[in-house]
Amino acid sequence: MNVLLVAQRYHPYVGGVETQTRLVMNELAKRDHVEVAAAQFDDVDLPKRLGVLEDSLFLPSATGFDDGDVTVHALTPSLMDRLRMLPIATRAIPRLGRYKYHALRRFGYPFFRRVYEERFRQLMKDVDVVHSIAGGYLGWTAQHMAQQLDIPFVVTPYVHPGQHGDDPDSVAYYRRSDAVLALLETDQEMLVNLGVARDRIHLYGVVPLLPPTSDGSEFRRQHDLGDRPVVLFVGRMVEYKGVKAMEEAAPIVWKRNPDVQFVFVGPVSDDAKERLSSTDPRLHVLGFVSKQEKADAYAACDIFCMPSKFEILPAVYLEAWSYGKPVIGGPAHGLDALIEGNDGGIVVDQTATSVAEGISFVLDHPDRSKQMGENGRMLVQNKFSVDSLVDKLEAVYQSVQNAPSTWNQDQSRNAISV
Repeated sequence: MNVLLVAQRYHPYVGGVETQTRLVMNELAKRDHVEVAAAQFDDVDLPKRLGVLEDSLFLPSATGFDDGDVTVHALTPSLMDRLRMLPIATRAIPRLGRYKYHALRRFGYPFFRRVYEERFRQLMKDVDVVHSIAGGYLGWTAQHMAQQLDIPFVVTPYVHPGQHGDDPDSVAYYRRSDAVLALLETDQEMLVNLGVARDRIHLYGVVPLLPPTSDGSEFRRQHDLGDRPVVLFVGRMVEYKGVKAMEEAAPIVWKRNPDVQFVFVGPVSDDAKERLSSTDPRLHVLGFVSKQEKADAYAACDIFCMPSKFEILPAVYLEAWSYGKPVIGGPAHGLDALIEGNDGGIVVDQTATSVAEGISFVLDHPDRSKQMGENGRMLVQNKFSVDSLVDKLEAVYQSVQNAPSTWNQDQSRNAISV
Protein backbone atom coordinates (compact mmCIF):
# COMPACT_ATOMS: atom_id res chain seq x y z
CA MET A 1 0.00 0.00 0.00
CA ASN A 2 1.30 3.49 -0.88
CA VAL A 3 0.41 6.11 1.74
CA LEU A 4 0.92 9.87 1.61
CA LEU A 5 0.69 11.67 4.95
CA VAL A 6 0.08 15.43 4.83
CA ALA A 7 1.18 17.44 7.87
CA GLN A 8 1.43 21.12 8.66
CA ARG A 9 4.36 20.36 10.99
CA TYR A 10 6.62 17.33 11.16
CA HIS A 11 9.84 16.14 12.78
CA PRO A 12 12.20 17.73 13.76
CA TYR A 13 9.50 20.17 14.91
CA VAL A 14 9.06 19.54 18.65
CA GLY A 15 5.51 18.74 19.71
CA GLY A 16 3.40 15.85 20.93
CA VAL A 17 1.43 15.47 17.69
CA GLU A 18 4.57 15.62 15.56
CA THR A 19 6.50 13.12 17.69
CA GLN A 20 3.56 10.74 17.85
CA THR A 21 2.96 10.93 14.11
CA ARG A 22 6.60 10.27 13.30
CA LEU A 23 6.67 7.21 15.54
CA VAL A 24 3.58 5.72 13.91
CA MET A 25 4.68 6.55 10.35
CA ASN A 26 8.10 4.98 10.88
CA GLU A 27 6.43 1.83 12.19
CA LEU A 28 3.91 1.83 9.33
CA ALA A 29 6.81 2.12 6.86
CA LYS A 30 7.96 -1.34 7.94
CA ARG A 31 4.76 -2.69 6.36
CA ASP A 32 3.86 -0.20 3.62
CA HIS A 33 5.42 2.51 1.46
CA VAL A 34 5.04 5.81 3.32
CA GLU A 35 5.83 9.35 2.21
CA VAL A 36 5.21 12.56 4.14
CA ALA A 37 4.46 16.01 2.71
CA ALA A 38 4.96 18.67 5.37
CA ALA A 39 5.16 22.45 5.39
CA GLN A 40 7.06 23.25 8.56
CA PHE A 41 9.92 21.59 10.44
CA ASP A 42 10.84 24.29 12.94
CA ASP A 43 9.13 26.95 15.01
CA VAL A 44 8.57 30.39 13.50
CA ASP A 45 9.07 33.46 15.67
CA LEU A 46 6.59 36.01 14.34
CA PRO A 47 4.87 39.03 15.89
CA LYS A 48 1.48 37.99 17.23
CA ARG A 49 -0.50 39.87 14.59
CA LEU A 50 1.37 38.01 11.81
CA GLY A 51 0.76 34.58 13.33
CA VAL A 52 -2.18 33.95 10.98
CA LEU A 53 0.31 33.99 8.08
CA GLU A 54 2.63 31.36 9.58
CA ASP A 55 1.02 28.57 7.54
CA SER A 56 1.24 30.38 4.19
CA LEU A 57 3.31 33.49 3.42
CA PHE A 58 5.81 32.99 6.24
CA LEU A 59 6.45 29.28 5.93
CA PRO A 60 10.18 28.80 6.61
CA SER A 61 12.41 27.39 3.88
CA ALA A 62 13.30 23.71 4.20
CA THR A 63 14.47 20.76 2.13
CA GLY A 64 13.17 17.21 2.04
CA PHE A 65 14.98 14.30 3.63
CA ASP A 66 14.79 10.58 4.31
CA ASP A 67 13.75 9.69 7.83
CA GLY A 68 14.59 6.01 8.00
CA ASP A 69 12.22 4.29 5.56
CA VAL A 70 10.01 7.38 5.28
CA THR A 71 10.59 9.95 2.52
CA VAL A 72 9.75 13.46 3.74
CA HIS A 73 8.91 16.19 1.19
CA ALA A 74 9.20 19.86 2.20
CA LEU A 75 6.37 22.03 0.90
CA THR A 76 8.44 25.21 0.90
CA PRO A 77 7.00 28.00 -1.27
CA SER A 78 9.35 29.74 -3.68
CA LEU A 79 9.64 33.52 -3.82
CA MET A 80 7.26 33.53 -6.78
CA ASP A 81 4.84 31.31 -4.83
CA ARG A 82 4.89 33.79 -1.95
CA LEU A 83 4.13 36.65 -4.33
CA ARG A 84 1.22 34.69 -5.79
CA MET A 85 -0.11 34.18 -2.26
CA LEU A 86 0.31 37.83 -1.27
CA PRO A 87 -3.46 38.57 -1.07
CA ILE A 88 -3.55 36.22 1.94
CA ALA A 89 -1.80 39.04 3.84
CA THR A 90 -5.20 40.72 4.25
CA ARG A 91 -5.75 38.25 7.12
CA ALA A 92 -3.22 40.21 9.18
CA ILE A 93 -4.88 43.63 8.80
CA PRO A 94 -5.61 44.90 12.33
CA ARG A 95 -9.27 44.82 13.37
CA LEU A 96 -10.37 43.57 9.97
CA GLY A 97 -8.58 40.27 10.58
CA ARG A 98 -10.11 40.01 14.03
CA TYR A 99 -13.73 40.57 13.04
CA LYS A 100 -13.67 38.96 9.58
CA TYR A 101 -11.41 36.01 10.40
CA HIS A 102 -13.36 33.28 8.60
CA ALA A 103 -14.30 35.44 5.61
CA LEU A 104 -10.68 36.47 5.07
CA ARG A 105 -9.51 32.89 5.46
CA ARG A 106 -11.93 31.80 2.71
CA PHE A 107 -10.82 34.75 0.56
CA GLY A 108 -7.18 33.66 0.79
CA TYR A 109 -7.72 29.97 0.13
CA PRO A 110 -7.81 30.06 -3.73
CA PHE A 111 -4.42 31.80 -3.82
CA PHE A 112 -2.90 29.08 -1.64
CA ARG A 113 -4.54 26.26 -3.57
CA ARG A 114 -3.32 27.50 -6.94
CA VAL A 115 0.24 27.41 -5.64
CA TYR A 116 0.05 23.92 -4.18
CA GLU A 117 -2.43 21.87 -6.21
CA GLU A 118 0.05 20.91 -8.94
CA ARG A 119 2.64 19.97 -6.35
CA PHE A 120 0.09 17.69 -4.67
CA ARG A 121 -0.87 16.24 -8.04
CA GLN A 122 2.72 15.10 -8.49
CA LEU A 123 3.04 13.80 -4.93
CA MET A 124 -0.16 11.78 -5.25
CA LYS A 125 0.93 9.78 -8.29
CA ASP A 126 0.59 6.06 -7.48
CA VAL A 127 -0.77 6.84 -3.99
CA ASP A 128 -3.47 4.52 -2.62
CA VAL A 129 -4.53 6.60 0.40
CA VAL A 130 -3.97 10.21 1.47
CA HIS A 131 -4.01 10.78 5.24
CA SER A 132 -3.98 14.35 6.53
CA ILE A 133 -3.27 15.59 10.03
CA ALA A 134 -3.28 19.15 8.67
CA GLY A 135 -6.22 21.51 8.74
CA GLY A 136 -6.70 24.87 7.10
CA TYR A 137 -5.32 25.66 3.67
CA LEU A 138 -2.92 22.71 3.51
CA GLY A 139 -5.48 20.11 4.52
CA TRP A 140 -8.18 21.58 2.30
CA THR A 141 -5.88 21.61 -0.73
CA ALA A 142 -4.70 18.04 -0.14
CA GLN A 143 -8.31 16.90 0.15
CA HIS A 144 -9.31 18.78 -3.01
CA MET A 145 -6.56 17.13 -5.05
CA ALA A 146 -7.15 13.66 -3.59
CA GLN A 147 -10.80 13.87 -4.55
CA GLN A 148 -9.94 15.22 -8.01
CA LEU A 149 -7.72 12.14 -8.47
CA ASP A 150 -10.28 9.78 -6.87
CA ILE A 151 -7.93 8.80 -4.03
CA PRO A 152 -9.46 7.94 -0.62
CA PHE A 153 -8.88 10.69 1.93
CA VAL A 154 -8.51 10.14 5.69
CA VAL A 155 -8.27 12.97 8.23
CA THR A 156 -7.22 13.12 11.87
CA PRO A 157 -8.71 16.30 13.38
CA TYR A 158 -6.87 17.91 16.27
CA VAL A 159 -9.55 20.11 17.79
CA HIS A 160 -9.37 22.61 20.64
CA PRO A 161 -13.10 23.20 21.28
CA GLY A 162 -13.84 26.91 21.21
CA GLN A 163 -10.30 27.66 20.03
CA HIS A 164 -9.76 26.06 16.65
CA GLY A 165 -10.86 23.09 14.60
CA ASP A 166 -14.60 23.29 15.34
CA ASP A 167 -15.52 26.16 13.01
CA PRO A 168 -17.91 25.52 10.07
CA ASP A 169 -15.15 25.28 7.44
CA SER A 170 -13.20 22.75 9.49
CA VAL A 171 -16.30 20.67 10.16
CA ALA A 172 -17.13 20.68 6.44
CA TYR A 173 -13.59 19.44 5.79
CA TYR A 174 -14.07 16.50 8.16
CA ARG A 175 -17.46 15.67 6.66
CA ARG A 176 -16.01 15.54 3.15
CA SER A 177 -13.44 12.93 4.22
CA ASP A 178 -13.83 9.21 3.58
CA ALA A 179 -12.78 8.41 7.15
CA VAL A 180 -12.19 10.48 10.27
CA LEU A 181 -9.87 9.29 13.06
CA ALA A 182 -10.74 10.15 16.68
CA LEU A 183 -8.05 9.84 19.32
CA LEU A 184 -10.42 9.06 22.20
CA GLU A 185 -14.10 8.27 22.80
CA THR A 186 -14.70 11.86 23.90
CA ASP A 187 -13.28 13.10 20.58
CA GLN A 188 -15.62 10.73 18.75
CA GLU A 189 -18.66 12.16 20.55
CA MET A 190 -17.47 15.71 19.92
CA LEU A 191 -17.16 15.00 16.18
CA VAL A 192 -20.63 13.45 16.09
CA ASN A 193 -22.02 16.53 17.84
CA LEU A 194 -20.30 18.70 15.22
CA GLY A 195 -22.15 16.84 12.47
CA VAL A 196 -19.71 14.13 11.33
CA ALA A 197 -21.45 10.84 10.58
CA ARG A 198 -20.74 8.31 13.34
CA ASP A 199 -20.15 5.48 10.86
CA ARG A 200 -17.34 7.49 9.28
CA ILE A 201 -15.45 7.96 12.57
CA HIS A 202 -12.85 5.40 13.67
CA LEU A 203 -11.31 5.29 17.15
CA TYR A 204 -7.57 5.50 16.83
CA GLY A 205 -5.77 6.32 20.08
CA VAL A 206 -2.37 7.55 21.17
CA VAL A 207 0.77 5.80 22.34
CA PRO A 208 3.39 6.63 24.99
CA LEU A 209 6.73 7.78 23.59
CA LEU A 210 9.36 6.16 25.81
CA PRO A 211 12.83 4.58 25.67
CA PRO A 212 13.11 0.95 26.84
CA THR A 213 14.82 1.71 30.19
CA SER A 214 14.83 4.44 32.83
CA ASP A 215 16.70 5.31 36.02
CA GLY A 216 14.72 7.33 38.54
CA SER A 217 17.40 7.02 41.22
CA GLU A 218 20.03 8.58 38.95
CA PHE A 219 17.66 11.43 38.07
CA ARG A 220 17.06 12.13 41.76
CA ARG A 221 20.80 12.06 42.47
CA GLN A 222 21.65 14.28 39.50
CA HIS A 223 19.14 16.97 40.52
CA ASP A 224 19.66 16.66 44.28
CA LEU A 225 16.07 15.55 44.95
CA GLY A 226 16.92 12.95 47.59
CA ASP A 227 13.89 11.00 48.78
CA ARG A 228 11.62 14.04 48.86
CA PRO A 229 8.21 14.02 47.07
CA VAL A 230 8.50 15.08 43.42
CA VAL A 231 5.74 16.65 41.32
CA LEU A 232 6.60 16.52 37.61
CA PHE A 233 5.39 18.63 34.68
CA VAL A 234 6.33 17.60 31.12
CA GLY A 235 5.32 19.72 28.15
CA ARG A 236 5.71 23.12 26.55
CA MET A 237 5.80 25.66 29.37
CA VAL A 238 2.96 27.84 28.20
CA GLU A 239 0.19 29.19 30.40
CA TYR A 240 -2.70 27.16 28.98
CA LYS A 241 -0.95 23.94 30.02
CA GLY A 242 -1.06 25.05 33.66
CA VAL A 243 2.54 26.07 34.35
CA LYS A 244 1.53 29.35 35.99
CA ALA A 245 -1.11 27.62 38.12
CA MET A 246 1.47 25.07 39.30
CA GLU A 247 3.96 27.81 40.13
CA GLU A 248 1.31 29.63 42.18
CA ALA A 249 0.21 26.36 43.80
CA ALA A 250 3.70 25.53 45.06
CA PRO A 251 3.71 27.91 48.09
CA ILE A 252 0.29 26.56 49.12
CA VAL A 253 1.56 22.99 48.94
CA TRP A 254 4.71 23.93 50.88
CA LYS A 255 2.62 25.17 53.82
CA ARG A 256 1.54 21.54 54.40
CA ASN A 257 4.57 19.74 53.01
CA PRO A 258 7.65 21.96 52.68
CA ASP A 259 9.78 19.16 51.20
CA VAL A 260 7.82 18.82 47.93
CA GLN A 261 9.97 19.39 44.82
CA PHE A 262 8.50 20.71 41.55
CA VAL A 263 10.30 19.64 38.36
CA PHE A 264 9.46 21.26 35.00
CA VAL A 265 10.60 19.56 31.79
CA GLY A 266 10.00 20.87 28.26
CA PRO A 267 10.53 23.87 25.98
CA VAL A 268 10.33 27.12 27.96
CA SER A 269 8.53 30.23 26.70
CA ASP A 270 10.10 33.59 27.54
CA ASP A 271 7.39 34.58 30.03
CA ALA A 272 7.53 31.16 31.74
CA LYS A 273 11.32 31.42 32.01
CA GLU A 274 10.98 34.83 33.64
CA ARG A 275 8.28 33.66 36.07
CA LEU A 276 10.00 30.43 37.01
CA SER A 277 13.42 32.03 37.53
CA SER A 278 13.21 31.59 41.28
CA THR A 279 15.77 31.43 44.03
CA ASP A 280 13.70 28.72 45.72
CA PRO A 281 15.70 25.50 45.27
CA ARG A 282 12.50 23.45 45.32
CA LEU A 283 11.62 24.67 41.81
CA HIS A 284 13.66 22.82 39.17
CA VAL A 285 13.25 24.22 35.63
CA LEU A 286 15.15 21.83 33.35
CA GLY A 287 13.82 22.99 29.99
CA PHE A 288 14.23 20.70 27.00
CA VAL A 289 15.87 17.37 27.89
CA SER A 290 16.71 14.15 26.06
CA LYS A 291 14.14 11.38 25.73
CA GLN A 292 16.19 9.33 28.18
CA GLU A 293 16.24 12.04 30.83
CA LYS A 294 12.52 12.58 30.37
CA ALA A 295 11.94 8.86 31.00
CA ASP A 296 14.18 9.06 34.08
CA ALA A 297 12.09 12.00 35.32
CA TYR A 298 8.88 9.98 34.99
CA ALA A 299 10.49 7.11 36.89
CA ALA A 300 11.66 9.48 39.63
CA CYS A 301 8.45 11.42 40.26
CA ASP A 302 5.65 10.71 42.71
CA ILE A 303 2.96 12.63 40.82
CA PHE A 304 2.64 13.77 37.23
CA CYS A 305 0.76 17.08 37.03
CA MET A 306 -0.27 19.02 33.92
CA PRO A 307 -3.55 20.88 34.62
CA SER A 308 -4.03 21.87 30.97
CA LYS A 309 -7.01 23.82 29.66
CA PHE A 310 -6.51 22.60 26.09
CA GLU A 311 -4.92 19.32 25.11
CA ILE A 312 -4.97 17.82 21.62
CA LEU A 313 -2.85 14.75 22.23
CA PRO A 314 -2.75 13.59 25.88
CA ALA A 315 0.30 11.33 25.42
CA VAL A 316 2.16 12.68 28.48
CA TYR A 317 -0.48 11.26 30.82
CA LEU A 318 -0.03 7.85 29.19
CA GLU A 319 3.74 8.19 29.54
CA ALA A 320 3.39 8.84 33.27
CA TRP A 321 1.00 5.90 33.61
CA SER A 322 3.56 3.67 31.90
CA TYR A 323 5.66 4.14 35.05
CA GLY A 324 2.71 3.56 37.37
CA LYS A 325 2.41 7.21 38.39
CA PRO A 326 -0.88 8.89 39.39
CA VAL A 327 -1.69 11.88 37.20
CA ILE A 328 -3.37 15.23 37.75
CA GLY A 329 -5.07 16.74 34.70
CA GLY A 330 -6.93 19.96 34.04
CA PRO A 331 -10.20 21.06 32.44
CA ALA A 332 -9.12 20.21 28.87
CA HIS A 333 -11.75 18.46 26.77
CA GLY A 334 -11.73 14.70 27.35
CA LEU A 335 -9.29 14.58 30.25
CA ASP A 336 -11.95 13.82 32.85
CA ALA A 337 -13.09 10.75 30.91
CA LEU A 338 -9.52 9.61 30.26
CA ILE A 339 -8.16 10.17 33.78
CA GLU A 340 -11.02 9.91 36.26
CA GLY A 341 -13.01 7.63 33.96
CA ASN A 342 -10.20 5.08 34.22
CA ASP A 343 -9.44 5.88 37.90
CA GLY A 344 -5.88 6.80 36.99
CA GLY A 345 -5.76 10.13 38.80
CA ILE A 346 -7.78 13.28 39.36
CA VAL A 347 -8.82 16.34 37.38
CA VAL A 348 -8.62 19.85 38.84
CA ASP A 349 -9.44 23.39 37.80
CA GLN A 350 -6.58 25.50 36.53
CA THR A 351 -6.29 27.61 39.67
CA ALA A 352 -3.55 27.65 42.27
CA THR A 353 -5.90 26.51 45.04
CA SER A 354 -7.39 23.65 43.05
CA VAL A 355 -4.00 22.42 41.83
CA ALA A 356 -2.55 22.62 45.34
CA GLU A 357 -5.48 20.70 46.80
CA GLY A 358 -5.11 18.02 44.13
CA ILE A 359 -1.39 17.59 44.77
CA SER A 360 -1.92 17.48 48.54
CA PHE A 361 -4.72 14.92 48.21
CA VAL A 362 -2.55 12.54 46.19
CA LEU A 363 0.41 12.97 48.55
CA ASP A 364 -1.78 12.45 51.63
CA HIS A 365 -3.28 9.19 50.31
CA PRO A 366 -0.32 7.00 49.26
CA ASP A 367 -2.32 3.76 48.95
CA ARG A 368 -4.95 5.44 46.79
CA SER A 369 -2.19 7.12 44.80
CA LYS A 370 -0.44 3.81 44.17
CA GLN A 371 -3.69 2.21 42.97
CA MET A 372 -4.40 5.07 40.57
CA GLY A 373 -0.93 4.71 39.10
CA GLU A 374 -1.38 0.97 38.70
CA ASN A 375 -4.79 1.46 37.04
CA GLY A 376 -3.12 3.78 34.54
CA ARG A 377 -0.32 1.32 33.89
CA MET A 378 -2.78 -1.48 33.10
CA LEU A 379 -4.79 0.81 30.81
CA VAL A 380 -1.68 1.64 28.76
CA GLN A 381 -0.59 -1.99 28.54
CA ASN A 382 -4.00 -3.21 27.44
CA LYS A 383 -5.11 -0.43 25.11
CA PHE A 384 -2.27 1.75 23.84
CA SER A 385 0.70 0.46 21.81
CA VAL A 386 2.40 1.34 18.52
CA ASP A 387 1.46 -2.00 16.94
CA SER A 388 -2.17 -1.47 17.93
CA LEU A 389 -2.26 1.98 16.33
CA VAL A 390 -0.63 0.77 13.12
CA ASP A 391 -3.07 -2.15 12.92
CA LYS A 392 -5.97 0.29 13.25
CA LEU A 393 -4.50 2.60 10.61
CA GLU A 394 -4.07 -0.20 8.10
CA ALA A 395 -7.63 -1.39 8.74
CA VAL A 396 -8.98 2.11 8.09
CA TYR A 397 -6.88 2.51 4.94
CA GLN A 398 -8.14 -0.83 3.62
CA SER A 399 -11.75 0.04 4.40
CA VAL A 400 -11.70 3.34 2.48
CA GLN A 401 -10.05 1.67 -0.51
CA ASN A 402 -12.76 -0.96 -0.63
CA ALA A 403 -15.68 1.45 -0.15
CA PRO A 404 -17.23 3.84 -2.68
CA SER A 405 -15.96 7.39 -2.31
CA THR A 406 -18.08 9.54 0.00
CA TRP A 407 -17.29 12.43 -2.34
CA ASN A 408 -19.42 10.81 -5.02
CA GLN A 409 -22.07 9.57 -2.58
CA ASP A 410 -22.79 12.94 -1.00
CA GLN A 411 -22.56 15.86 -3.38
CA SER A 412 -24.34 18.05 -0.80
CA ARG A 413 -21.06 18.27 1.13
CA ASN A 414 -19.70 20.92 -1.17
CA ALA A 415 -16.10 22.01 -1.20
CA ILE A 416 -15.14 25.22 0.52
CA SER A 417 -16.32 27.90 -1.85
CA VAL A 418 -13.64 29.73 -3.81
